[in-house]
Amino acid sequence: MKATTRLLSSVAQRCTLEVERKFRGLAVPALSATAASPPFASLEYLGKKTIRDTYYDRGNQLSARGVWLRLRDGQWQAKISRGGTYNNSRFEEVTDPEEIGRRIKNVTALDHDHRNNFGLEEMAVLTTLRETWLADGDYKIVSDTMDFGHVVGEVELERTQTFEGESDAQVQLLKDAAMKEMDAEIVGFMERYAWAFLPGTPTGKLTAYFERGLRP
Repeated sequence: MKATTRLLSSVAQRCTLEVERKFRGLAVPALSATAASPPFASLEYLGKKTIRDTYYDRGNQLSARGVWLRLRDGQWQAKISRGGTYNNSRFEEVTDPEEIGRRIKNVTALDHDHRNNFGLEEMAVLTTLRETWLADGDYKIVSDTMDFGHVVGEVELERTQTFEGESDAQVQLLKDAAMKEMDAEIVGFMERYAWAFLPGTPTGKLTAYFERGLRP
């Protein structure tokens, strides 16, 4: 009997993973490396900028499936939930319009492209003043103040890497494991520097937007 060799096909995906934990706001009037103890190992102020976001959906078809589509300062971004909760979120971020169109079609069956907003409708328009710091080399601390007065912050970790496995399902398991590890890193970071973050349950910008009865 001749020995046979079975060649396993492999699936490789390069993607950007984003894990974030929200907080109510900064607990110190001015964030600095030595504002309290223990001090940050390093802290770089990345400045202020104004961001304009327009969110799109149709009958909540996307948001019900954990997909958030926005046009941010002229660039399309789809954030696809990969677990976690509202306050500690795990996302895969897609920025290629063609890939975004494919993802939206899978969820909604709408077959449109970015030139007509993927066949979706505006659900919210927000203008945000954002301040950002890079702490300990890896962690982005973000403080957002919306044009309607709401304030919320996030600690973010973002990594772009290639995952390879024998199937899409196996690749997804590898992504999930990577994001779980990233979330644990953020938890440790926020516990170590608890003095920097206000305690309590934060309210996200979209939730606050709709609670105030705002519309595009």
